Amino acid sequence: MEMTAVQRRTLEVLIGVGERPVFAPDLAMHLRDRIESAVRGSELSEPVYLTKARLTDAGRCEGRFQAVLAKEGPPFEHSSKTAAGLLMHKAIELEVGGREERDPHALVSLAARRLEDVDAAFAAHWSSVDEVARDELLMRAMAALVLFRETFPPLRPLRSELAPMVEWHVRSELAGGDLILDGRLDLSLGRQQPPAAGRLLIDLKGEGAWPEHVEDMRFYALVHVLRFGVPPYRVATVFLPSGEWQVEDVDERVLERAADRVVRAVRAAAALASGRAPELTPGRYCGWCPRSTTCPAAAEAG
Repeated sequence: MEMTAVQRRTLEVLIGVGERPVFAPDLAMHLRDRIESAVRGSELSEPVYLTKARLTDAGRCEGRFQAVLAKEGPPFEHSSKTAAGLLMHKAIELEVGGREERDPHALVSLAARRLEDVDAAFAAHWSSVDEVARDELLMRAMAALVLFRETFPPLRPLRSELAPMVEWHVRSELAGGDLILDGRLDLSLGRQQPPAAGRLLIDLKGEGAWPEHVEDMRFYALVHVLRFGVPPYRVATVFLPSGEWQVEDVDERVLERAADRVVRAVRAAAALASGRAPELTPGRYCGWCPRSTTCPAAAEAG
């Protein structure tokens, strides 16, 4: 198979061709016990639902975390930025899952039509903007699609070997459903190879890095091992504009760190539900908090 130097680098360096690590067979049970013991001790009044975004909120500011748990604020509406991001991911989903190669513009146009059918928030935004704005969204998604194609090796002929999956919804329920960990993986490559790890989990970004990206991927690794019993061998955030990545090989330390982060969020949720005042921490994220107009910390953030 012919590949560019960039595509071959992704295959050989990011995906890797060496031996995969082997983990203890009881690792998933160890992590589950570590989390469930904290859940039982927190005396939750209702189930806690955690995603990577909610864990980020818990680490940034308990006020925002409490607001999100309480479902405060108006219903979600897309901006041009979020709509373009969703369209990018849908186009890549159709690229990886398609049976034939399509022209980039035709593919992103198909992605937009599919989203109109299945995503009410996207359909509302799409119908609210004019033709020029729609063309701009299509072009932004097409640019990201081309960057994806030219960063990764051709995945269609490698399906049998790499088993690529996109927009893969994975969740784990713990403590009899009192805690739900939920993740949607942009891209998974590789097959389970018990007792060795077999998968690489990837988040695709159209912009630059945030400090939380590393923790997001550790959370995905945790959900994976709790769901399947075997961790991924590696997690990575790939930045499409540059073709670079943040990567971390998964080991027990990484998974325990992710488990402890979940435990802290569960304990915070229980304490906030029982009446403890949230610890407020201002930052640039205050601008999109439901409490931004009344929170004293948001006023400090300016």
